[in-house]
Amino acid sequence: MDFPTHHPYKDGKGGVDIGLKPIEEFSWLEIDKLFSQEISQKKGLYKTNRDQVLIAPPDSIDIQKEVLDTLIDHLKNFHSDLYKINKDCIEVRSNQEIYEFKNFKNPLELASLLVQEDLVIMKPKETEEYFLEAASLCAPTRWSLKEKFRQSLSDIHKEVPGYLEKIDSRVNNIFKNLPDEKIFERFNWSIFDSPELFQPIGSKSLVEISNTKPEELFLRVERQTIRRLHKSRSILFTVRVHVDSIISILGNKELVVDLTKAIQNLDEDMKSYKVIQPFEDKLINWLRKNNK
Repeated sequence: MDFPTHHPYKDGKGGVDIGLKPIEEFSWLEIDKLFSQEISQKKGLYKTNRDQVLIAPPDSIDIQKEVLDTLIDHLKNFHSDLYKINKDCIEVRSNQEIYEFKNFKNPLELASLLVQEDLVIMKPKETEEYFLEAASLCAPTRWSLKEKFRQSLSDIHKEVPGYLEKIDSRVNNIFKNLPDEKIFERFNWSIFDSPELFQPIGSKSLVEISNTKPEELFLRVERQTIRRLHKSRSILFTVRVHVDSIISILGNKELVVDLTKAIQNLDEDMKSYKVIQPFEDKLINWLRKNNK
């Protein structure tokens, strides 16, 4: 069993925090051994749940093209061993796919099939606020893209405990002042009773979750990045979701202690938001028992 790639709960962290740090462009996107599997899942969702995972309105076509161009430039510069790109099509060597541009009405859909990340476009309006303009979101974490469409950055996060009071104004300022040449990343974590990437709002009831055994739980980590799109001045927000069995950290005693502290350090309203309360006590006892 592989060890988790990221552990944002390290040092007992877990509450509301901006946590942005600058990264170099070569590390912007993550391409790993799950590429073929996750792209296949996206394709399946476009067939079965398209209206839930893709919103690409015609009036956003120029920004969609800018996103695709930005991705293509990045892939040419940093992943040329995995992608062969010309003016008519893109060949992805990782999963032996060939995508012809003419077959895609929405450039955002094509862009989403080139990378494992979900892609969200936040567009500035006259109020200097940013609004959700278009998105491919195939790995929602109990989230509804249809519900959040056209909402402001503040409204999108209004249900997150402490967000509006603690970090809303700072996040808006970061978006307004984000330099063209900078890319930033941050992480979120949660604990789920399923390894499925597609976890739409209301996907599980508290009754089902409360009956789950600790060893059947999964660590769900979101790696998020933001970068400015030069032409439109919009922000491209990417989300890559990593899911690992809770058992995968048992070989690292320090990390088990960190996760235990992170759970305990959460405010009660955040535990409720993350839906941790139903199994909190059982999980902490299990972690302690297996960390001796």
